[in-house]
Amino acid sequence: MPEDVRDRTATAVARPGAGLPLAALLIGLWAIVPPYLALFGRLDVQSGTVEFVDHAVPGFVVLVAALMGYLQLRKAEPSQLVLFVGGLVIILAGFWMFSTHYGLITQNRQGIVPFGRMAWHTAPGIAVIVVGVVWTARFWSTDDGDQPDRAD
Repeated sequence: MPEDVRDRTATAVARPGAGLPLAALLIGLWAIVPPYLALFGRLDVQSGTVEFVDHAVPGFVVLVAALMGYLQLRKAEPSQLVLFVGGLVIILAGFWMFSTHYGLITQNRQGIVPFGRMAWHTAPGIAVIVVGVVWTARFWSTDDGDQPDRAD
């Protein structure tokens, strides 16, 4: 491996927040699979489009944000703004997933939907929100210590 590639790879791996794209990628994949991998049974929904919109679309958004974040962190000077906005997009995708599954929590409390089925469909949205909040908090500030001193 050429020396400059090795240096860039070591910098990207050592950079704070470098593991966030991988975490988002894995959680994004998890967000997509519940309707297609019915571990706790299928939900009684009238259309497969509903499950596609509730899981696959926001999961794909998280995958794209994770890929963009990974590519930004590979750069010598990653854009803090792009990384920050990526975290906000992930939060939005998680909120989308959770809000479309809030009815399942109510149905579980009424005894209509079993707990395992509700948790299997709702937990990915919560995980997406959490990784989005961590991501956004990590890239909230552009202050990496190389700001010039302020004149008081």
